[in-house]
Amino acid sequence: MALFSIPSNELQTVTESKKLFEFLTDFKNFGSILPEDKVEGFTFDNNSCSFSIKGITPMKIVLSNKIPYKEIYFTSDGLGKFNFNLRVNFEENLNNTATSKVVLGGELNPFILKMAESALKSLVDSMNTKLSQLQL
Repeated sequence: MALFSIPSNELQTVTESKKLFEFLTDFKNFGSILPEDKVEGFTFDNNSCSFSIKGITPMKIVLSNKIPYKEIYFTSDGLGKFNFNLRVNFEENLNNTATSKVVLGGELNPFILKMAESALKSLVDSMNTKLSQLQL
């Protein structure tokens, strides 16, 4: 198995970090930053969300840790072959906006990682683009 960390591009948001943080820590909103054309069956409850990315196993994500208005840390739950973590970072700017970054990390078979790395990079970049454009 190989450890990996795939960061998104860092982007300027149009909304302050506090509002984005509060939005994203409510699982009913998590689906709004996922790519609609690649996600199926999004469901949520107070503590987690589940969905399938087309062609990949169903995923369940739980909130593991949060540092108010700076970082949200999610982990996968109950996945045998693909355990991962997803970290969303915010850095507040002076003009009531922030800088955001999404980082996907975990452990995968090196062969599978090489095949999936481009798609995973595209996923985190897409998520962060949607996050940065939210007007709350």
